[in-house]
Amino acid sequence: MKKAFFMIVCSITISFSYAQVTVPAGVPKDAGAVLKNFVKPPAIGDIGKTTSGITDALMSQLKLPGTQKSGITDVVGSFLKSKSGIMDLAGKNPTDYLAKFNPLQSGLFDKLKGIMGAAKFASFLKLKPAGAGNILSNLFF
Repeated sequence: MKKAFFMIVCSITISFSYAQVTVPAGVPKDAGAVLKNFVKPPAIGDIGKTTSGITDALMSQLKLPGTQKSGITDVVGSFLKSKSGIMDLAGKNPTDYLAKFNPLQSGLFDKLKGIMGAAKFASFLKLKPAGAGNILSNLFF
């Protein structure tokens, strides 16, 4: 009788523990489709130089006023610093990388939209490169 009771309790406990497993926020349930299109991010290199290069590219390509440069520099630098902490995951575990990268990117994009305004932000999104070959790809992959 004790063995039967023990087996029932164990079965219920295992069932509840499996029910608690969820897909991390920011990763779709069909992660296979996302991973099929996964682009390995470019190496960031020197964060200061990369931040400066990205800021200069955005300023010139979007024709942003000089008053926005410091705000863009701050948010891009902060983003790249955070992203550098997860870069090793891109090669080892793309699913975990995306689970951590997507919220970082979302926060960056929210801040950029606040600095640039909706119209310039829409233009910014059109600058997304097809692959990881340009400096702006650091913001998208």
